[in-house]
Amino acid sequence: MRYEIFLQTIKEEMEKRLGPDHQVSLRSIPKNNGVIWDGLSICKAEEDIAPTIYLQDFYQELEGGQTLSQICDRIHQLYVENPGLPYLDSSALSSYQDIKDRIVYKLVNTQANSTLLKKLPHIPFHDMSMICYLLIEQREQGYVTALIHKEHLRAWKVREKDLFLTAIRNTPALLPAVIQPMSQVLKQLAQDALGDDCDEQDLDSLIQATEERRLENEPLFPTLYVLTNPAGVNGAACMAYPQVIKNFADRLGQDLLILPSSIHEVLLVTDSADYDHEEMSQMVDDINQTEVPPEDRLSNQIYRYSRADEQITIVSHGPALVGTGNR
Repeated sequence: MRYEIFLQTIKEEMEKRLGPDHQVSLRSIPKNNGVIWDGLSICKAEEDIAPTIYLQDFYQELEGGQTLSQICDRIHQLYVENPGLPYLDSSALSSYQDIKDRIVYKLVNTQANSTLLKKLPHIPFHDMSMICYLLIEQREQGYVTALIHKEHLRAWKVREKDLFLTAIRNTPALLPAVIQPMSQVLKQLAQDALGDDCDEQDLDSLIQATEERRLENEPLFPTLYVLTNPAGVNGAACMAYPQVIKNFADRLGQDLLILPSSIHEVLLVTDSADYDHEEMSQMVDDINQTEVPPEDRLSNQIYRYSRADEQITIVSHGPALVGTGNR
């Protein structure tokens, strides 16, 4: 079945299931780096805001052998188990005072989001831009969020400067920075994947053995650290938090290199004269191309924090990140 026919068929089937007291519509949602996601928005007739269920993964399941009926069952279940947000109606969104304590920021690549940024308040941060969004609610599957557009500021009669002052105050408080050794992050991922089958002692032994082999093969490459927030969502913004990078560099007593893993986290490593920043940038570019989803890519550059200057600078000349615009 062609993708466009799949979208229309899912819409029509959900309209039949939900009946005339629900509104069902297809929406194309612009995401980071020019990526467009297709979604199904469902709401009751009297509701102002419709949650959106993205459909790309369901199409892959159809191609993998799932039936349309099974897919519609799951979409219906998702809608039932994730009700709308009754407290966040159009009147709440019209009041800046009601939502200002939930305004936070994230980092996106400037060039790859050039079209989207025309519609958004933003300020530059090296080859990235800081943009604001509304942190509506945290759920098991992640956060419910909404980007803040220039039209919102006009309706609120709020200056961009005041918006960003609010976001800079809120973000470290609502999404505090977390720095962990990569080995600890891998351990947590393994524990989550294994669940009750996880033997912590065996896992610790495996991680220790892996680290020992790494040091044998790459003795000059010190420990990697992951910087993100507790949710691991839009955590690369933590590199812009006041004092976070500085305090960590002071704790280690060395300058730091910052590698943009994705919009959700960055990697920190102590700097060394042995490192070729251009080679590291090429490595980041290769990983972006092969391992990181297009909508999660942040940059191909390497950044350096100097303790003497107390500043972050770009130290590579890697290829610019390019937006995709692909579904």
